[in-house]
Amino acid sequence: MTPYAFYQSVMDQSRQPIFFEAWGVPDTIGGRFDTLIAHAILVFRRLKRIEGARAEEAAARSQAFSDLMFKDLDRVLRDTGVSDRNVPKRLKTLATAYLGRGQAFGDALDANDQDALVDAVERNAGGIVFGADKASAEDEAEPYAVDALAFAKYLQAADQALIDQDDETVLSGTLAWPAHPDQAAA
Repeated sequence: MTPYAFYQSVMDQSRQPIFFEAWGVPDTIGGRFDTLIAHAILVFRRLKRIEGARAEEAAARSQAFSDLMFKDLDRVLRDTGVSDRNVPKRLKTLATAYLGRGQAFGDALDANDQDALVDAVERNAGGIVFGADKASAEDEAEPYAVDALAFAKYLQAADQALIDQDDETVLSGTLAWPAHPDQAAA
């Protein structure tokens, strides 16, 4: 298994139209980053739960997935016109956003605290990552309004869906997400 299986699964799931069409996530670089990172956080959380003989393998796959994801984010920044000199600074901003969201989402998910998760989604939604970068004239400079409750319910359902899968399936990169994000938020 290569990290590409994880990355492809996260990319495919994070591009579900409902996030952009119904839940208020703009279909911009910043919005796509937000959905990508939310899904990556869930995968990293699941890999971290693997214990015993497979824990080292899970940690290695998690690191390879992280390396691939940030390598691709580097490519996206360069493709959108961020200068070579500014790419490291922007990647640091993205990594900080990822770590902050991972902590906030993870704490709320661990506590099964939907209100805290809604708050974390609301606090972290928006162009604060890319808006300051002005990577695209269409990218927002202000946080956007997302249906935080729907997104939080979805994150809870997706987190549980990954937890319910056996370690071997997860390590293979064959991840089962909720069938339809809109059903998870209902």
